[in-house]
This record gives sequence, C-alpha cells and structure tokens, in this order.
Amino acid sequence: MSTEYYTLLAANLKTPVNSLSRLAIARGVSPGEDKLRQSHVYEFALTAESLYFEKSVRFQDIVFSTLYDLTIGHSGLLVTNILQVSTFFTHHGGVEKSVNDLVHGLKLDHDVKVLCTRSGAGTTVENEDGVEVTSVGSAISLSGRPVALRFPHELRRKTADVVHYHLPFPLAAGSHLLASPRAKLSVATWHHDLVRNPTFNRCIKPMMEAFLDRMDLILVTAPPMIEHVELLYRRRKKCRVVPLGIAHHHFEKIDGIQKSDSQRRPMLLFVGRLVYYKGCDVLIKSLANVDADLSIVGEGPLENELKELVESLGLAERVKFYGRLPDDQLFILYKECDIFVLPSTLPTECFGLVQVEAMLCGKPIINTDLPTGVPWVSIHNETGITVPPANIPALTAALDKLCRNEELRHRFGQAAKLRSMNFFTLEKHVETVRNLYQEYL
Repeated sequence: MSTEYYTLLAANLKTPVNSLSRLAIARGVSPGEDKLRQSHVYEFALTAESLYFEKSVRFQDIVFSTLYDLTIGHSGLLVTNILQVSTFFTHHGGVEKSVNDLVHGLKLDHDVKVLCTRSGAGTTVENEDGVEVTSVGSAISLSGRPVALRFPHELRRKTADVVHYHLPFPLAAGSHLLASPRAKLSVATWHHDLVRNPTFNRCIKPMMEAFLDRMDLILVTAPPMIEHVELLYRRRKKCRVVPLGIAHHHFEKIDGIQKSDSQRRPMLLFVGRLVYYKGCDVLIKSLANVDADLSIVGEGPLENELKELVESLGLAERVKFYGRLPDDQLFILYKECDIFVLPSTLPTECFGLVQVEAMLCGKPIINTDLPTGVPWVSIHNETGITVPPANIPALTAALDKLCRNEELRHRFGQAAKLRSMNFFTLEKHVETVRNLYQEYL
C-alpha cells in the first residue's frame, strides 16, 4: 500500500504552502508564506514528505496520527446548520450506525437534520432525540437500493451550511444533480461501493462521476479506499481520510465483568448481519478443523442456511447462534471471547466497526485482506492475523495458531486496544469531521 494516501491527509503535500494554509489559519497562523514556514504545520509537512517513501506501517501511523492531531482543535464554531443524507437512519447496518453516531455527536454544538428513506409510502418528519428526521417513503427498490420519487423534492427544500451525503446512495446522488439543496459546502463520505451488482454500477457510473465532481470534499474511512476505488483515485486531491469511531466509554464497563472459568476451549466470536458478504459460511467450515467454540451474534436472511451448515458438519455442540443482543449481553461475550473473527469476503465490508469494538476490549482480530479499510483497522501480525478472503485453509491455520498460543493472543490484544484508542474513538471522528467542515467553508 502506497504511503501517498497518508501524506494526502495533509491536503496534497506536493504544494504545501497553498494547501496547508487552510490548516495553518485554523491554528491561528497567518497565511503568509514566511509565517507559514515557521509554523508547526509546515514543519510537519516537511517531515511527512521525508517519510513518503517509507514502507513501515509504524511510520505510516505516525504520519496519520500527527495529522489527526493537527486537524483537531479549532477557534470558534462557524458551522451552524448541517444536513446529513443517508439511505436509512436506523441501526440497519454498520453505515447507518456510523451516521447515527456522527449525528448525535454533532448535535451537541450544531443544528443537525437528517434526510433519509424508509420502507412504505408517505413522508414523515419526526424528532428523534433532538434531531429532525425527514423520512421519505420508498415502495420499490432497484438493485436493492430504495427508490423514493419525492426524494428530490424534499432535498431541494432543505437549506444548510453543510450537506453531507453518505454513500452508496444512488438516489441521493441523482437527486443532488437534479435538485441540490441550498448549502455552502457539499460533502460526501464514501463508505463502500455496490459490489454485488457490477452491471448496475456501470449504469450509474456517469451519474456518480458528475455527483463527485460537484462535491467540495470527499471523506473516506481508510487510506486503501482511495487507492483501490477508481472514482476516488481520480479525485484523490479532494479526499480526506477520516476513520470511523466507537464511543469507547461504553466499553469501559467490560472491565467489571468477570470471565467465566467454565470455558474449556478457546472461544471465537463473530458479530454482524448474516448476509452474503460476511463470510460466516467460511468461518463455520474453517471451525471444523479447529478445537474451539464459536458464538455468532446477529440476524439476517442467511441464518437458517448457516444453521443447516452447522448441523451438516456436526458442529451443533460448538456453535451457538444468539441473534441480535442488547449491549449489556454483547459486552459479556466480548469479555468471554478469546479471538474476534471478521471473515468478510467482499469489499462491501468497508471498515468493520465491530472489529474496533473487539479491539477496544483487548481482543486479537482475525480479518481478511480486502481492498478496503478492514486490514488497515487491524494490522497483520501486530493486532491480529489477516488472511485472504474466502480461503478456508488460510483461515483454519490462523484460527489454529491463535487458539494454541495464549501469549500471542494477549500480545495482539494489548496492541489492538492501544491502536483502537489512538485512532478509532467516536470523539476523534466527530471532532475531525466538524473541523473539516469549518476548514472547507
């Protein structure tokens, strides 16, 4: 992975004086070149450039962490009204959860509104915990995405300092081209592509090109996204990396949970929706040759199929399906587990917030080498093990290695907790987004 995408966080270091002036102004430094050269921002730019050809992950993380610190900290709130535009606003999946967390973090200092879709007919406007949520009814879908005919109309009616789109959401992209809201700054977060339907992607590509061209700022959740997504790479100068984050204080209560002494085998944990790209079938097949138990938390259309697979492999005594759990019960499983596994098989898995939750609990991670943020969140041989996607022998070997080595599990787990606290807290995520709004206005 090229370190270009870490230095890109400094807003194109190839022209540091012009591009870094915005950061310098935000930190109280005059935009004049002489004063800018004397600032810590400029000194760091030179340092980052000197590290450009370094391939060490540790150097990359030093660059990323320092830029993160530079972005956080501002003088006054210039942004008042923010419109977040998302497919849904419920805890439908990882993207919706991250949008929900961002909205509730921003609402402490700003007037935040949400525009989204919902199943059924009609448009509703409701107050959800102090946030005005406009939900446009969608009676039909196209390639699994909602189609709401009144969405462009509702979007045009909105006025905000910042309009922030969360992709993939083709309906919102097309609506912006037809009926953009009155906003001073247009931002889009690229969470993931619509991997399952390449034909549909090709059809909407011209529309997405035009939409991204109209954005003032594009946020991505991890550096590899810029490198591997053509639409982003061609607009890399607009891109800024802002990792997702978890409210870490919610996980502090795990320290008070006593781990059961009755556990005989190492316990593996999977948390997520039981859908096509999560790779639960690969995990279950890999378990057949590993002396461990598996807890599966989540629900979805593949649940019955996965239970039948467990029965057919004779694993019913070692695999338990919990369905969807409230947080207090989920915390107990995080405490009890020895290894967290995210066996996703397709780039639809863009980040994997659940692996951050496990990292905050000090657990080693086994994830897959997808061209997304997944292997960047948990690093191979530092916070866990990364294996090729949909590779049963490789996953089996990784599981067996960690199940047999308690000291390695502990070392990876401690490194995972440190990394999650340094990079993936909700507080840092919200503050970074807020300051980027201000910087680009």
